[in-house]
Amino acid sequence: MRVAKMLVAVGIVVLVLGCVPSLHPLYTEKDVTFDPTLVGVWSEKDKTDTWTFKKSGDNAYELIMTEDGVPGKFEVHLVRLGELLFLDLYPEDPDIDNSFYKAHLIPAHTFLGIQIDKEKDVVRLAMMKPDWLEEAIDSKKVTITHERLGEGDESRIILTASTKALQEFVVKHAAEAFGELAELHRRK
Repeated sequence: MRVAKMLVAVGIVVLVLGCVPSLHPLYTEKDVTFDPTLVGVWSEKDKTDTWTFKKSGDNAYELIMTEDGVPGKFEVHLVRLGELLFLDLYPEDPDIDNSFYKAHLIPAHTFLGIQIDKEKDVVRLAMMKPDWLEEAIDSKKVTITHERLGEGDESRIILTASTKALQEFVVKHAAEAFGELAELHRRK
């Protein structure tokens, strides 16, 4: 019962955004890498939303993602699994003064596929497709540990698999599980 309530809180906070949240990270220390090329301010052409990556420690980034002028902060790790690169985003504590309310928010990891094109100074990001995942689970094409919140069109999936299982899943299904690439250009 307690786990179900915790997952409901995760669902309310994270899934509204259309992401596929995970209770566990996509990385272990050996999978984390750092590419200084990623540090800087990035945005899609003709868009005002920005992705600002700053170095944070030896192998991490702080990301301030600004959407419609409203910033959100994340701890980010660049994860190398074979030839594939992913970002693991984990939200920082929101700046909320109500500690009781804050205690009900459970952060979750989200994963993005990433390609860093150093020659063109372009970063391409792809989010995991929630609809694809739901269909793949329903058709038994994918068997990954998860919880389903809600029913019907309001149904959402939260990944509860271990880091190892998550890694195997994203490597095996990277080509189909991640959506269209958004191209971000460095702001000068």
